[in-house]
Amino acid sequence: MILRSRYFFLALLVTLFASCFKEDDPIVLPPPGDVQMSQVGMGPDYLNQIYFKLSNKDTLVNDHRCWDLAFENSANGYHIWVNGGNMILVANTNSSNFAYLNDTVGANWKWDASSWNKDSTAIGNWTVSNPGNPTPAKDIASASSSGKIEQNDIATGVYLIDLGSDMPAAERIKKAVFETVDNSQYTFKYANLDGSDLHTVTLPKEPAYCYTYFTIRNGGVVLHPEPVKTNWDILFTRYRYIFYQNGNVIPYVVTGVLINPTGYSVAVDSSKAFTDVDYNYAKNLTYITNRDAIGYDWKHINFQTSTTYTVDENKIYLIKDNGGYYWKLHFIGFYNNDGIKGYPQFEYQRL
Repeated sequence: MILRSRYFFLALLVTLFASCFKEDDPIVLPPPGDVQMSQVGMGPDYLNQIYFKLSNKDTLVNDHRCWDLAFENSANGYHIWVNGGNMILVANTNSSNFAYLNDTVGANWKWDASSWNKDSTAIGNWTVSNPGNPTPAKDIASASSSGKIEQNDIATGVYLIDLGSDMPAAERIKKAVFETVDNSQYTFKYANLDGSDLHTVTLPKEPAYCYTYFTIRNGGVVLHPEPVKTNWDILFTRYRYIFYQNGNVIPYVVTGVLINPTGYSVAVDSSKAFTDVDYNYAKNLTYITNRDAIGYDWKHINFQTSTTYTVDENKIYLIKDNGGYYWKLHFIGFYNNDGIKGYPQFEYQRL
């Protein structure tokens, strides 16, 4: 009798404790959005770069040539990218002699990877002490109690920057030193090879944007060609891609799509029709964060004519945004109603 009472008491306790815990609410997914269709105008020479927001079709358009350098905006960031669409090249001279460096002899020219991965920039980690014998600087996040890089941790290494063949010969090559970086700003200087046209720049970090941009042309200007980072998903633009043929490296400017770098990722699939791709299918694909994950090869040139492009409508791009939503997108055209190229047309839907 006593044993039976104990079992009854234990069962009662289990029931009481179970009633104290709130059951998890089931996750209710919003219904898929409507299928949308859009077209953007890069123009026949692809001069326009266009930032696009999938949820409301907002766009921001400007000339892709407007910037030369892009600076990382996060508090601990120090990476710098160059505009591959302008065919900019960079060479680290491994010299600290800014005043006396006046030629490009022995320059080893480099470029950024089209992925925009931080470990693959042409400028690289310029925050090293002793440029002639580089050693890692302190980690930016822990360089001091304030999170700042101390002045003696910053290299005084001189970089050569080739702004591209569209610049006048006397202004095409610049020498530059990136001097300091902290939570709020960068400082750097640049000049012509002969030392003329010297500029010292303080460039603020503005965390609302993915990058802060700078143009060396036209006297040097800090600018923001992109919307704040919450207001765009994909970017139609020109950028440099590296082709490999018979062991040769061939840098080439392509026209394609880059993704927002703040938590976006992309999967590519051609095994299902666009209409058959749903949320359950999309969430099980493999996603990558390379900025050029959509890239340029959703279109192909007809080499028999060398003038016409066809679009691969079977290539489906699944975009996972930084809010956790999935979108499917495919391209359905590259020409406007007048038959002019440079007007990508695409169909997409939030899953």
